[in-house]
Amino acid sequence: MQLALGELPEIYADCEAALLPRRQSLLRPVGCGTRRTSGPPLDEEAMATRSDILGILSSWAALVADERKTGAPRRRPDALAAFLLTHLNWLLAHTAAKDFMEEILDTTENARRSACVKASLATVRLGRCVLPGCEEPLSPAPASDRAAGNRKTGEHRNTTHVRCAAGHTWLPHQWLELLRELRKSRHPAEGVA
Repeated sequence: MQLALGELPEIYADCEAALLPRRQSLLRPVGCGTRRTSGPPLDEEAMATRSDILGILSSWAALVADERKTGAPRRRPDALAAFLLTHLNWLLAHTAAKDFMEEILDTTENARRSACVKASLATVRLGRCVLPGCEEPLSPAPASDRAAGNRKTGEHRNTTHVRCAAGHTWLPHQWLELLRELRKSRHPAEGVA
């Protein structure tokens, strides 16, 4: 429960990037393109995820504040999650503990899926595996366990890895070397001194 509550504010923040308008190219020809009348495009899944996170945390914080006669935190995911963590033992002893745990865990699981790499990105082929004897295609893949990163430093937070179809994996700190190997494999003569 502690991990899920601690993760929800991070996922909420991760989804914010999908809500920001993309920078438009400065070199776009004048008069080209279509007119937009409905405002900037927003990722509806990211909006729904953020709404779900804020709603679940707010409703449980309101229950705690009402029943314990304590002041409610600000309606921000980090403040709400910290408040719920402070009162976690009380919540787990409450008659609604089962509902609380199910809702928090379900929301966290759904939010993780929303925050992962979009399906269209997962189908991008980056080239062939650079390991000797492996010719499988490489593609970006969502991190299998967001909790694997170091929570204190934020290392690997909201990151993906590159993986070939055979299962060879490159973490973000290995991508530069992977790029060099990919370039060498595409242009073998350049890699020889």
